[in-house]
Amino acid sequence: MYSPSAFWHYEVYPTDGIDTVLIPDSNTEVLFAAMADATRCLGGDLFSAALIKMIRTQVPVDSMAAVGFPEQARPLFLSEETRQDVFTKEGDLANYVGGAYLLDPFYRATLEQAPSGFYRLKDIAPDNFYDSEYFRQYYQFSNLTDEVGYLLAREGGAYLHLSLARIEPYTSDELKLLEWMTPWLLVMVERQWQNSLSRPELSSLEVTMHGQLSKAFENFGRSVLTDRECEVAHLILHGHSTKSMASKLDISVETIKVHRRNLYSKLDISSQPELFSLFLSSLSLVEAMSESDPLVAYHSIGRGPQ
Repeated sequence: MYSPSAFWHYEVYPTDGIDTVLIPDSNTEVLFAAMADATRCLGGDLFSAALIKMIRTQVPVDSMAAVGFPEQARPLFLSEETRQDVFTKEGDLANYVGGAYLLDPFYRATLEQAPSGFYRLKDIAPDNFYDSEYFRQYYQFSNLTDEVGYLLAREGGAYLHLSLARIEPYTSDELKLLEWMTPWLLVMVERQWQNSLSRPELSSLEVTMHGQLSKAFENFGRSVLTDRECEVAHLILHGHSTKSMASKLDISVETIKVHRRNLYSKLDISSQPELFSLFLSSLSLVEAMSESDPLVAYHSIGRGPQ
């Protein structure tokens, strides 16, 4: 169950029993000037730069990205502002849009109809997410280690998402400041990108591709694995620990280990990184699929064991 944080109360001085956010008097003028500048830039190309400048008056942020999650189409990258010392890896964006987004905890939150609000990655991700191959590929390789996000629910199940990522973990005081900004930031996100989810780019092809990718993920491995082994494979990809998988499937830890060992053997792999690589490689062939399991197409062109 998703529950956005609610540190939206603001007092210049602490009040007993109420979470407070303290902004030094010397910083108030800078903050309001930056908010005014971002407001003036609404609707223009300079908005993203002005927005992250405003956020940085309170909390250092290394990377900001605005993403649209249409209800039945692949994600749309709307804007990005990233410091030069953040590493990027060629092919990350293509892999993300090509199917890896199906494992993104923020995307998964939208499928669960999470309320609009502020979320920290560690609070919505599975318990073993930080040891998952998805995290290693999309966070550690880019030297980012912490992320918070603002989710704005739109009509029809679509969402707008503003991501703020950092090389160093956020402190508790910084998180309170970011939470305090939630109402204003959600309004700004809505005003700037509210029409993006109905743009012409959301063609029938994008809708079709999302449908094919979602179906391919659901059926990943079903041509060679049992239903239970498929469930375990999906949970491994999402970043669940053995204990978490056992709890979700209501079976013992030892039984989970047996299923994992069997599915690795059947897929001719020996580790989570290999499973993640096989998942991405098979989804890249989704347009050539004639069967529901993408591994069939993957094996048919000689990339995997026959």
